[in-house]
Amino acid sequence: MKSSILKKAIVLAMVLSFAMTSLTGCGSKVDDTDKNVDSNVDNNASDEPVYGGEITVAFQSAPENFDPDHSSSDWVVTAVTNHVYEGLFEFNANNEAVPQLAESYTVVDDGKTYDIVLRKGVKFQDGDELKAEDVKASMDRWFEVNPAGIAIAKDLISVDIINDYEISVKFSKVYAPFINILASPVSRQKMLVKKKEIIDKFGSSIITEHIGTGPFYFDEIAMGQKVVLKKYEEYSPVDSTSSGLAGKRVAYLDKVTIEFVPEESVRVAGLESEQFSFVDEVSNDRYDELVQFPKVSPTVCNFGTMGIVAFNCGKEPFEDVNLRRAVAYAINPTEMATAQVGDSKLWSVEDGSWFKKGTIWYDETAGDGIYNNQDIEKAKDYVKNSNYNGEPIIILGTKADLFTSSGALVLQSQLKEIGLNVEVELYDKSTYFDYLKAGKWDINISRWSDMNPDPQVFEPWTGTNGWITNWNDADSKKMDEIFDRMVCEMDYDKRYEIVKEFYDEFWKSVPYIKVFNDKRVYGINDSLKGYAGYGQPYFWNVWVSK
Repeated sequence: MKSSILKKAIVLAMVLSFAMTSLTGCGSKVDDTDKNVDSNVDNNASDEPVYGGEITVAFQSAPENFDPDHSSSDWVVTAVTNHVYEGLFEFNANNEAVPQLAESYTVVDDGKTYDIVLRKGVKFQDGDELKAEDVKASMDRWFEVNPAGIAIAKDLISVDIINDYEISVKFSKVYAPFINILASPVSRQKMLVKKKEIIDKFGSSIITEHIGTGPFYFDEIAMGQKVVLKKYEEYSPVDSTSSGLAGKRVAYLDKVTIEFVPEESVRVAGLESEQFSFVDEVSNDRYDELVQFPKVSPTVCNFGTMGIVAFNCGKEPFEDVNLRRAVAYAINPTEMATAQVGDSKLWSVEDGSWFKKGTIWYDETAGDGIYNNQDIEKAKDYVKNSNYNGEPIIILGTKADLFTSSGALVLQSQLKEIGLNVEVELYDKSTYFDYLKAGKWDINISRWSDMNPDPQVFEPWTGTNGWITNWNDADSKKMDEIFDRMVCEMDYDKRYEIVKEFYDEFWKSVPYIKVFNDKRVYGINDSLKGYAGYGQPYFWNVWVSK
């Protein structure tokens, strides 16, 4: 079954990582006239795959370590280690967790126990076969070290070895979302399988020796500079169609060098000169520049992030739902997206669903009547029916972030139109986070990932005293009750109906607002074929044309 539950106490650290930087399925080069980019579409996939060759790519951020469980890791750690390690389960392009190193699983004891059968013949990169003892050691560490594992460890009874190829995970209560938690593509959440002897050596300390089951292994790690990945010749791929992070992984390339290059101008220049075959994190306003480069295509992530307007629901004036509804009807998403993102190829205003069309938790009716339905007169009526008395409303943002600062200024203008006294306060990042934590704000504009493994992840953001909103009233408690039922429902159809209840209640009480979806831009050399990234960039099933 599907989901992810995160403890409120650790949510801030997790959310700040993936809300700002996590990425999802990337598409091919975008025609200037085509706003609707298909996700997970490889470039020139009709070309026949070619074995051999090597590439150098450039990532913006250099991680502090390559331990995917550790709380200090970030999305780059996930992007790199996905080549070296694999999960028991991985998410496909339809946002479904499916077996990868696992062969199958069975839910027993009315949802309290998961029996997981492993694939036989899977080899670690030192030649040893993957066994249940490795999975148990990896899972025990995951429950102890990984933020997602820690969040549910309080309800864990035991992880038991049944035989060399089967384990049993027992909880004290029904845990419908467990498989989704294990497979979560979000940074610092997925349970990746490591060798028992490595875990015995490092325990809960940061792992610096890496032996996985993936199609590539670490040949060189130069912290802060680069990593070199080489093809693992004895790799044992799962026998299923590649989709998202799931399915067959083929290492066509002999070597992938990932250099960490923080300066965008250097990454882009390297792409143009063909030093780099791929670069991440290209500014949206450079999209047209990349189009003009010979032998280069901009690659747009069709799944990416969402522009969010969040309320401090724990104090006046936004503890009043009428004022929150007034803002919802005052917002013009198109104006905000244009100001915050720019080119309309790189954003979309769709619907009020928190999951994209085509995924299993999508609801096309979510937000009907309120999402993307600017109605100034209705907004003014809600202001009149609220307890608002003209006091200043503070929109908090950061000076250096044009995404949030531009959005704050547009929103200020829109809210003044309905009679609100709005001030924009922009600070350096350190002060911004201090003010956010201290509750010295009324509205916050931010950017959240839309790569969510399960609706349950919205519980710590949306329920009583949730992250950022500080929401605590009768409506928040209704939301708590919905999430309590959601986590225990093992039947997908019944759980989907509960998810629809969540959508309905959310858009009635609007503790925060999804404004638009936007996309990230990568650059890719036209000689690199088969690229179809999902989550973070990856380079299996990718080859260089001769």
